[in-house]
Amino acid sequence: MLVVVPFLANKIIWLANSRQTNGRMWYTGHGNLGSALGISTYAVIRYRVDKDSLYFNNNVNLDIRPGTIVPVRYKKSNPSDAVVDDFVSIWVETLVYALFPILILLVLFLMPERFDPIIPKKSKVVLGKKPFIQIVH
Repeated sequence: MLVVVPFLANKIIWLANSRQTNGRMWYTGHGNLGSALGISTYAVIRYRVDKDSLYFNNNVNLDIRPGTIVPVRYKKSNPSDAVVDDFVSIWVETLVYALFPILILLVLFLMPERFDPIIPKKSKVVLGKKPFIQIVH
C-alpha cells in the first residue's frame, strides 16, 4: 500500500486543483513508439481557457471522430496540463505506474528462489517491517 499512495495522492491533488471544460477532437495524431511496437495514434484535443485556445495530445487513443465535443480537465495553475475527462484518460497511466512496483515486490515475495544471485537459496523475503524489504536466511 505504501508503494501506491504517492501515485494516487499525486493524481488526487491534481484532480482537486483542476477545472472542467469542453474541448473538440481536432485530429488524430501519429507518433513512433519504436520499431517493435509500431506507430501509436492519439487524439489531439483543442479547448479554450478564457480567451486562449490550447491543444494537447491525449495520452490514450480514443475512438472518436474529429469534431466531436469531449469533456476536458485541466490544471488551474497550468492550463496546458490537460486530459480528456474520463476514467481511462485520467487513471490508467497512474494505475499502471502504481501497480508495476507492486508486481515486482509480489514476484520477489512469491518466488525468491528464482533470483538466486540476488537472493540466496532458501531465503525468505519479508515485506512491511523495518527495513521495508528484508531478506532472511
